[in-house]
Amino acid sequence: MKSVIILILLSLWIPVCAQQPADEPDDLQRFSDDLAGSQDEDASYEDVYENLVLVMTSPYDLNNVSESELQLLHILSDTQIENFIAYRKDQEQILDVHELQVIPGFDPGSISRLLPFVKVKDPMAAVNRSLVKRMFSFGNSYLVSRYERTIETKKGFKPSQGNPPAFTGSPEKMYVRWRSSEPGDYSIGITGEKDSGEKLSFNLPRHQLGFDFTSFHVQLQHKGKIRNIIGGDFQAQFGQGLLLGGAFGLGKGGETVSTVRKSNVGFLPYTSVNENAFQRGLALTLQPLAHFLVSVFYSNTRRDAASGHDTDSLYVSSLPVSGLHRTESELSSRKKVREENYGAVLQFSRNTLDAGVIFNATHFDMPVSRVPVLYNNFAFAGSRNLNAGIFLNYRWQNISFFGEAARSLSGGTGAIAGMLISAHQHLDLAIVYRNYGRNFHAFYSNAFSESTKAANERGLYWGWKYRWSRSYNLTGYVDLFTFPWLGYRRYAPAGGYEWLLRGNYYPSRKVSLYLQLREELKPANAKGMTTVYQVQEGMRRNATLHCDYGIGENISMKSRLQYNIYSFHGQTSEGMALIQDVSFKWGAFKFSGRHALFETDHHDNRLYVYEQDAWLAYSLPAYSGVGVRNYALFEYQLIKHRTVWVRYARTRLTKPGEIGTGQDVIEGNTKNDVKFQARFKF
Repeated sequence: MKSVIILILLSLWIPVCAQQPADEPDDLQRFSDDLAGSQDEDASYEDVYENLVLVMTSPYDLNNVSESELQLLHILSDTQIENFIAYRKDQEQILDVHELQVIPGFDPGSISRLLPFVKVKDPMAAVNRSLVKRMFSFGNSYLVSRYERTIETKKGFKPSQGNPPAFTGSPEKMYVRWRSSEPGDYSIGITGEKDSGEKLSFNLPRHQLGFDFTSFHVQLQHKGKIRNIIGGDFQAQFGQGLLLGGAFGLGKGGETVSTVRKSNVGFLPYTSVNENAFQRGLALTLQPLAHFLVSVFYSNTRRDAASGHDTDSLYVSSLPVSGLHRTESELSSRKKVREENYGAVLQFSRNTLDAGVIFNATHFDMPVSRVPVLYNNFAFAGSRNLNAGIFLNYRWQNISFFGEAARSLSGGTGAIAGMLISAHQHLDLAIVYRNYGRNFHAFYSNAFSESTKAANERGLYWGWKYRWSRSYNLTGYVDLFTFPWLGYRRYAPAGGYEWLLRGNYYPSRKVSLYLQLREELKPANAKGMTTVYQVQEGMRRNATLHCDYGIGENISMKSRLQYNIYSFHGQTSEGMALIQDVSFKWGAFKFSGRHALFETDHHDNRLYVYEQDAWLAYSLPAYSGVGVRNYALFEYQLIKHRTVWVRYARTRLTKPGEIGTGQDVIEGNTKNDVKFQARFKF
């Protein structure tokens, strides 16, 4: 029955998408679809999205932007970046962004996607002014305040059998950020966040000053031999992220070539609210000689930890990463262990060669001792972890080589190597091989992998992108992987594969249509008639049809159909979502809305779909069950540099019951969420 419905919808849908639209500005929803067409819960899309938004807020200066920073955007190919660097060197100075049109290899589509992230800074700007004057003269300071909550009462807020509610705090979620920055010059910022169920508190024994999570940083760049210095919270991204990987890795997704290689950008201010993905201390990059960089860092902060004790001492049994501190149980693990992290990177860069050596050490003030189960046999144990590695990036003609290899004190090794090849003016290729040992331990790794961490995995990836013309291109990849040792919910060595094929059609600069197919075979435990688990192969197939178009000058539409089917242990389940978005602009007022119908047989078939949200906010909910999802986002610029957002979202299931799991359960079949945000620029 579902197959018939899909065919009928496609027959009605495609003629609508063929309409010739009016132009509309590029937005991050299209950018998200291009970079992450196969969205799921494993990738850190929120961090990637926020970093891109922050670049849009303070665009790169074309006269100072580095090759690594351009690679970070995943918009330009290696050939385009090389042509840009050569053009800038020949011209000595770029006077206007429209000069991009005369650079060889720069097509209108690439330029259109790049423009929100770059600018040409006025060469007459008073760079010799004091830092305080620059903070305000450039207009890069802003303050954001956000309030959101679910209208219904979750289980955790209700008393149970005479006991107080499980959640110790109030139901609203609160967020405040102030930041002032200018790329290549300085950045200063502070962020505070309280999740729903947490409480505002000044509790020094629990290391809390108001908000449950507070982040801050001060950064200066290009001050003589000091290339970069950050005090406070920062992230480090060197090599291919095998030892030190920031939050910019997308890995496999809609863009199949450029995103597989990491950008060697070094230290960056930490601006997100993921409470376990940053380091706190001091990071410094010096340039003592023309082609040499020396980077050092020291971090000393406290992490969440579940602890146990034996007859002699305390130990850490697990390191939670949710960042939630709502219940007494969650609060008991808050900032339980102190982590010291330090390291150094020696880097040589000249022409097309970029190579370096990395040393990193991590020390906990309590030893880590995991739950003694077989799949944890090679997990990190102890209080100290040492890593050393090397990385290399080299471009020869139309081929870019990249790689990194490292070794842990435990004897585990990890390595990744790959090539990006411009085989033809219409064809780009990517080949990546990785081999991560089962006893390789790197706490800040964000390397290319199938698993959530770079350990116990071997794999070979081949991706391609073929452009027939400016209007048509075809992308795809095949990834073969194996897990040599047991894993969580997989009690035997096993392997699998994944492939993706996506056809893109751009009839005009502001319209896009794509069809994407994806298949993944991955092993998992299946419980039989006894308590013995058997590892069986689970097959997941996804199909997505997406159309982005416009009506008139101020209305834009986005239509999307997603379908998946999952087969495991002799059972098959399906999931489908039909989504219609509309955006309207009129002067200082903007409106975005969605009406989505979804039906899934099982939670394994839940569908993740990006939703537009307030500035700096990110929404990627899971559509699960049978029901309707709607949201409306209102944006209004009150006066110059004063903007407010109001968002209302509603999920309604067709059958009575409950929504959510655990303490987040809501009785009934509806969930309503509201959000208010204000931004002040000054």
